[in-house]
Amino acid sequence: MNRTKTLLIALTLAALPIAGCGGDDESSDDDPADVLEATFNNDSTIESGVIDLTFDLAAEGDMGGGLTANVTGPFVSDPENPNGIGQLDLDVTATGDGAAAETLGDFEAGLTVTEDNLYVNYGGTDYELGTEAFTQLQEQQEAAAGETEGEDTASSFREGCEQAIEAQNGDPAACDFDVTTWFSDLSNDGTEDVGGADATHISGALDVEQMLTDLFQLGASVPGATGGVDPALIEPQLGQISEAVSGATFDVYSATEDDTLRGLDFALELDAAALGGAAAGVESAGVDFSLEISDVGEEQTVEAPADAQPIEDLAGELGGLGAIPGGVPNQEIPGGGAGGGVGELDPQCIQDAAGDPDAIQACLE
Repeated sequence: MNRTKTLLIALTLAALPIAGCGGDDESSDDDPADVLEATFNNDSTIESGVIDLTFDLAAEGDMGGGLTANVTGPFVSDPENPNGIGQLDLDVTATGDGAAAETLGDFEAGLTVTEDNLYVNYGGTDYELGTEAFTQLQEQQEAAAGETEGEDTASSFREGCEQAIEAQNGDPAACDFDVTTWFSDLSNDGTEDVGGADATHISGALDVEQMLTDLFQLGASVPGATGGVDPALIEPQLGQISEAVSGATFDVYSATEDDTLRGLDFALELDAAALGGAAAGVESAGVDFSLEISDVGEEQTVEAPADAQPIEDLAGELGGLGAIPGGVPNQEIPGGGAGGGVGELDPQCIQDAAGDPDAIQACLE
């Protein structure tokens, strides 16, 4: 998958536990470092499947609580246009307990992308972007991916990283790092069934400081990514963050057939006191992330919802929450206006923009 489809899917995903039964075969003799190298620098593409992802956060202390977010659904890429958005139909749910429940409550939403439109489900109602705006979005995606006639899509981790950074006017040299250096204490745990395919199970520990350093340098290579803060002032804090991680483990599941990623688990244990969290009523926290890709290569059906309303109606629905400027008539925007004081956003301008990112930016300006 190219980086945009990966991002869209990863932002939306719902998890099922990675099921499987352990077994011994030739893959159990493979060097675990070689398996990771083949997986993260793989030129093979997954053109269709179903993704399930879960994110769990549990905090202990007076202000403790939990948060679980799930995303699940099918995706299909266009083999004739690998840099396009592709199709997907994702359901997103989130629930919280304790302090998280007071802020979040129960949340349900959805995202559907067909061949010619994009739909968002919120509050049980479907909203459509519109075919004209979707076409513009598709063209912007293709341009950002650097598509040219007859050009193959780079699918290795580094090549995809460089394309993404260049699209944001960053320095592609920031992608010159080896993901496999993030992993240590590697073990090949044999073959398991993951999403209907045999996969080699590699487990180990995470080098959190190395990972944070590489990701920070990657993000800092994009102009404006640090919000004007000198990266030299932020980087020393990465060590403090890594010291707060009392445990970090991972599990990677790589298809024995083609070395494509079929499952990924991360588990982090955090000492909140090391970050000043104890003073805020949190003593410790645990973060679990789990991803499974199933039904790879099988036919997937993505259908447009019926009776969808214009996306502008969703802007009005969320405007009262401050989620989308312009949902409330004559909404004041801090920092607006030529003098940097308080400006006024014309909701009609947002409506006339019809989802066009450039037109929306013009409204904000």
